[in-house]
Amino acid sequence: MELTGLIRIEQAAESLIARAIAHLESADPEAASADLIQALALRRTPFAQHLFCFAQWLASVEGADATSLTHINRQLEDSRQWRKSNSRF
Repeated sequence: MELTGLIRIEQAAESLIARAIAHLESADPEAASADLIQALALRRTPFAQHLFCFAQWLASVEGADATSLTHINRQLEDSRQWRKSNSRF
């Protein structure tokens, strides 16, 4: 069975998730949401679903100041470390 196509789809989804995390780190939840919608269309994982919900929530928060964004960036780094240790996502 040829799995090359499936592997490419999985890699594309992972790339979109990584790009979405970068958008969140730069305080652009709308761009992150757009990337996550595409990633979820390719491969639906719990991590991507939760990250999408988080991006949507962050986009809805009005007046997010630098302190709250710093805290969110720390949480994103924690999630990145978690993803590295659980590489099946």
